[in-house]
Order: sequence, then structure tokens, then C-alpha cells
Amino acid sequence: MTDTPSTQPSEPPAAAESSTPTPPGETPDATGFTDAEHHTLRSAAMLASAWVSRAEKGMFDSIKESFAASKAIAGSPPEVAALVGKGGFPEMPKGTPAEVEARTLALLGEAVSLLQAKAPQLVDGYRAMVLQSCRDAAAAADDTSPNETAVIAKVEAALA
Repeated sequence: MTDTPSTQPSEPPAAAESSTPTPPGETPDATGFTDAEHHTLRSAAMLASAWVSRAEKGMFDSIKESFAASKAIAGSPPEVAALVGKGGFPEMPKGTPAEVEARTLALLGEAVSLLQAKAPQLVDGYRAMVLQSCRDAAAAADDTSPNETAVIAKVEAALA
């Protein structure tokens, strides 16, 4: 048997159709957000409550506060909780208090802008979730201190 070239055009294999794979985090999910966008939304929410926790010293208080903040996020409406349910491990606070403040405020601004552009109907729910997690974190270890109140006011302003 001899091999003869086919007279019909051949199609390239499916794997060869796209030589450039889609970078991770670039493909929107069912909610319309990419992994990178979920990471921003998640990190902003988590950093805000962590910033409140850092406003007062105390390791055991910080542990109680982080659990309280997480419960507030988990207890939010499903469509809002889904915003922060993906995106991998959130960004953690690092640096000086001024650096943590600047990064948290910047991420909160990015998160609100992102929601206003892609899901404006979720902006108010996201704001409420973040503020509730901050308030719950502050109240978890006795009363809310003046330092924690000041941080919550800054978070609220950033979310406006």
C-alpha cells in the first residue's frame, strides 16, 4: 500500500488552534469576574477587617476578631459572598501601619470601581458586608475602641 496525500483539506488538531493559552485569572467565571478580580474583591474585604484588628494590640483579640469578620462575610447574601469566595488566598497585611492603611484603601477603591463597572447591583451588598465584617471584628474582643472606630470610618469613606 502506498501513502498518497489526501485531496481533501485537513484541519489542524484542536490543540493547535490556539497557540497562546489564556493566562490564569483572565477567564471570567459564571459571575462575570476573573480569578484576579475575585482576588481583589476578597483581599480588599479581608484587609479591611485585618486593619481593624491591627488597630488594637493583642494576639488573642486578633484571633477572635478574625473569626468574627469571617462569620460576617460567610453570613452575607449568597451573591455577595460569592464575590469573595474565590480568588485564592487573600493578600495579607504587611508593612508599616501607614503602608497597610494605604494598600487597604487602594484595594477597597479598586473593588468598588470593579463592582460599579461589572455588577453595580452588588455594590451596596459588598459595602455592607465589608463594613459588617469590620464592625464585628472590632466588637469581638470586648468593646470597640476609638482606634477601631477611626479605622472603620476610613473604610466606610473608601467604600463610598
